[in-house]
Amino acid sequence: MDTLVAIIHVLTALVLIALVLVQDSKGGAGGAFGGGGGSNSILGATGATTLAQKMTRWAAVVFAMTSISLTVISKGNKSVVDSLPALPAAGATAPTGESAATGSTAVTTTLMTSTTLTK
Repeated sequence: MDTLVAIIHVLTALVLIALVLVQDSKGGAGGAFGGGGGSNSILGATGATTLAQKMTRWAAVVFAMTSISLTVISKGNKSVVDSLPALPAAGATAPTGESAATGSTAVTTTLMTSTTLTK
């Protein structure tokens, strides 16, 4: 079930991208920010709703629904972050090599000590 919803989600995202790119801007570079319409309305002059605009709205609704569905379906699954390796312990030794030669070891040790105290 989750694979089917994920496939629909990806296809809807691609369709939504294509529909947004096909549509004409509403005038000049300021169109994205509400300017360039030549009218007193907030977003510029508006005309009749085109087929591309209607399709974009429906694609956005389907995209939102599949996003919510994927969230609900995956609620019982573990996160990808859970499979990452654990961070080294706070009491680990400072790195050796070039950082020790430049004198940043004291800073590293101080930072590690301060994080240990705050926990």
